[in-house]
Amino acid sequence: MLGGGYYRGASVLITGFPGTAKTTLSGAFAEAACQRGERTMFVSFDSDGTEVIRNLTSVGIRLDRFVKSGLLRMVSARTITGSAETLLVRIKSIAREHKARCVVIDPVSTLSRIGNELTAHGVAERLIDWSKADSVTLVCTSLLDEMSGQTEGGTPLQISTLADTWIHLNYLVQAGERNRGMSIIKSRGTAHSNQVRELILSDSGVTLADIYTAGGEVLMGTLRWEKESAERVANEVAEVAGQLKRVSLDAEEAVLEVRAKSLQTELVAKQVEKSLLARTTESRGRELARGRTRMGELRGADATIPQRK
Repeated sequence: MLGGGYYRGASVLITGFPGTAKTTLSGAFAEAACQRGERTMFVSFDSDGTEVIRNLTSVGIRLDRFVKSGLLRMVSARTITGSAETLLVRIKSIAREHKARCVVIDPVSTLSRIGNELTAHGVAERLIDWSKADSVTLVCTSLLDEMSGQTEGGTPLQISTLADTWIHLNYLVQAGERNRGMSIIKSRGTAHSNQVRELILSDSGVTLADIYTAGGEVLMGTLRWEKESAERVANEVAEVAGQLKRVSLDAEEAVLEVRAKSLQTELVAKQVEKSLLARTTESRGRELARGRTRMGELRGADATIPQRK
């Protein structure tokens, strides 16, 4: 969906309502970075680092091994007291100490609760400027409040205009189910999809599924599965019907080939019979001609005797 990904040192913003898998995507990013051997720091405002690791294990993201190896450092922002500026200085200090190339802030919108909105916005701006200056790839999540009516049109800190890539997560409720959707609102310098894809979480990890539409309605979850199943059954029925039609045509072709061979044989026999008849007629004609000639010779013998006068 991002045309191959985003650039090194880019700032990525993930927005969504509670429960839309913002932390899960951040954890998947941290795991992928560690698998490449890049030192990563995960700053959590909502939970302790051990809780984040435990919760992400349920969706197949195993961060504990990278914490043990030293590639990943989990930081609980709740242990850092002070203003938003103090928090920023502490995050930068720990990141440089850890020599982090990738940093996750989950969620960055918490800064708006630490100080006034103007100060928090300035801190968020300096956080993004620092990451770009140090070539640190920064992933920030931002919580949207369903009660306040916030939508993808804005974020609490108004940093959506500063981020290089903006990923938005939302819900789609239909047929008694609440399913997650993911879309790319913008991604500077890279091609990106304009489609909404279904985000599926399972014990084997995070995957994206194509969304089906029927009659102009987007289908996710069970409705999508039913649509896929119906299409598979229809394809199987069409395939079986095609195979039966091919068998029927093969049989008809074989019958026609036999008939064609039979007609060809009959044609050859008629041609042979016609040829024999022609030769027999010609032979009989010659024989009759020779007979008439012989009879004429025999009868003409008396005519050679001279007549007496």
